[in-house]
Amino acid sequence: MTALPYLKKARPWFAEIDSTVLQQNVKRLDTAYKNFFEGRGFPKFKNRSNFTSFTYQMGVKAQGNKIYLPKLGWLRFFNSRSIPTGFTIKAATLRKRQDGWYVSIRIEDKTIPDYVKKPLNEVKASTPLGFNPERSRRVNSILGCDLGITKLVHFSDRHQIDNPRFSTNKKARRTLKIRQRRINRKVKGSKNRKKAANKVGRFHKKITDKRTAYQWSVANTIVSRKVDAIALEDLNVSGMLRRCQVKTDEKTGRFLKNGQSRKKGLNRSISDASWSDLILKIEYLAVKQGKVVIKINPKYSSQECRNCGHTDKSNRDGEKFICTECGYHEHADIGAAKTIRDRALETCIERSRNIVRGDSAKLAV
Repeated sequence: MTALPYLKKARPWFAEIDSTVLQQNVKRLDTAYKNFFEGRGFPKFKNRSNFTSFTYQMGVKAQGNKIYLPKLGWLRFFNSRSIPTGFTIKAATLRKRQDGWYVSIRIEDKTIPDYVKKPLNEVKASTPLGFNPERSRRVNSILGCDLGITKLVHFSDRHQIDNPRFSTNKKARRTLKIRQRRINRKVKGSKNRKKAANKVGRFHKKITDKRTAYQWSVANTIVSRKVDAIALEDLNVSGMLRRCQVKTDEKTGRFLKNGQSRKKGLNRSISDASWSDLILKIEYLAVKQGKVVIKINPKYSSQECRNCGHTDKSNRDGEKFICTECGYHEHADIGAAKTIRDRALETCIERSRNIVRGDSAKLAV
């Protein structure tokens, strides 16, 4: 921040840019270097082509289908969502996309209370047989969710939600292949190549918009269930997308097959499903409706037998689950959703018992 006055003297054209925009860019740079010193990668240089967003912190006004931006003046825009009465504009961010510029406005109304995430140990609930309800408060009902690729979500009540595969279906892959080929046939640096690349970008944006709209619909479907809590997998998606380790022959030093070519298709399907974004949407809507989201370690959830508890990789064959010990059979992903639900229930019981022990100790003193 303190270097901005010197930068403005060295570059007079900085006077044409709003001061809050410059301040936000300096904050971005500071955040990037903090991430670097904490081991999150070196900051990437932003040039004219990839610096596509900036933020105003004050001075933004909106009237109907017009918006005022400092140093730019009044501009017309498509008012897709009008600002409710009583709210004030706090900031506005402009982003350049393949089909034009978009503006997102942050608004505030201090009279409206914030959404508060309900703690797991404060949820009122009844308890099953054999457990004293006076000693503990538990979640009355939990919906277990197992995220997948063949089906996007498997529920513990045996319902399933389809996965449209927006970017990995046959039609989308063929269209992308044709349009990418057209880019490669154009001369590098030519206007026709930029036009062809812009078409590919618009196609990717169309896929992203479809996926986002579908995920909001799925998240609403999950959260609107009549349950007190939603159990989700605590997934490390970035770790799942990591490349396979390199294998070499000890004698010759030649590279051996490590399964990366097969994993490439799986990685593409995982990215298309976008589980992390879906989980964020579910958490957001759950807080608004006062429900609890419990993240459970999904380790061996689809390989553990629900009848005898035997865990073995050979228990699962695709979507089929047949226990090698007792012969119990079920849909593998639905069984995993039930296991996640049961693990979440055990978590509720354990937390409730810990609270009871703590309260009892205080009373004894």
